[in-house]
Amino acid sequence: MTEAAFDELLRQLAAAQVRFVLVGGLAVNAWGVVRATRDVDIVIDPDPDNLSRLAQVAAAAGGHVQTRDAFVSSAFSIAALLATGEQVHIDTDLAALDVVQGLPGVSPYNELRARAVAVEISGVAIAVCSLEDLRAMKRAAGRTRDLADLEDLDAAHSDDE
Repeated sequence: MTEAAFDELLRQLAAAQVRFVLVGGLAVNAWGVVRATRDVDIVIDPDPDNLSRLAQVAAAAGGHVQTRDAFVSSAFSIAALLATGEQVHIDTDLAALDVVQGLPGVSPYNELRARAVAVEISGVAIAVCSLEDLRAMKRAAGRTRDLADLEDLDAAHSDDE
């Protein structure tokens, strides 16, 4: 996926007034550590209307979810998956969208949003998780990529502390 595709997906989410906080690799980039990523990771407000707006954006962008039991591509079905409160990975024609929820180390939307910072991405203000929240999520995930991100974030922000 290209940076332009990520930006367009974020613009469409913002235009639809989907309430979310950017986390994951793009948040690492927003905090000054440039690295490649394969998807857009977000934590969303679990309000049913918000889930519906996100599902509509995803479906309009050719979004689909492959579950163990089914291939889901309608806005209604995607919203139903999101409502479970579990992580949902949506492949779209623009970029993969990973709705991160219900995972260890991931704070609820309201908490993340209260500490988030606004970052302009392609002319749109996007809520990006705080550096402290990003570090906590990376520690909790504990994968090799996450541990490398932690080292890079620490190096980039060693003067901040």
